[in-house]
Amino acid sequence: MVEAELLIGRLRRQVRDLQSLLNYLESREMVGREDYSYSRAKLREVIRRLRDVERWSSVRGGSSPLEAEWLN
Repeated sequence: MVEAELLIGRLRRQVRDLQSLLNYLESREMVGREDYSYSRAKLREVIRRLRDVERWSSVRGGSSPLEAEWLN
């Protein structure tokens, strides 16, 4: 259960970051060059962190042959 909560927490952080970026862009009257640069940098951060979450969950998702299904 703790690992599921960790996964959910990590995903929520990425969603919050994306929502924050969206709010920022929607607040701009006109999106300029600096805004695109900022967006690109923020998106790269989110993508990197999502890849980290993907790797983490793939390691956690693999079941050990010693684990019994009923223990989970």
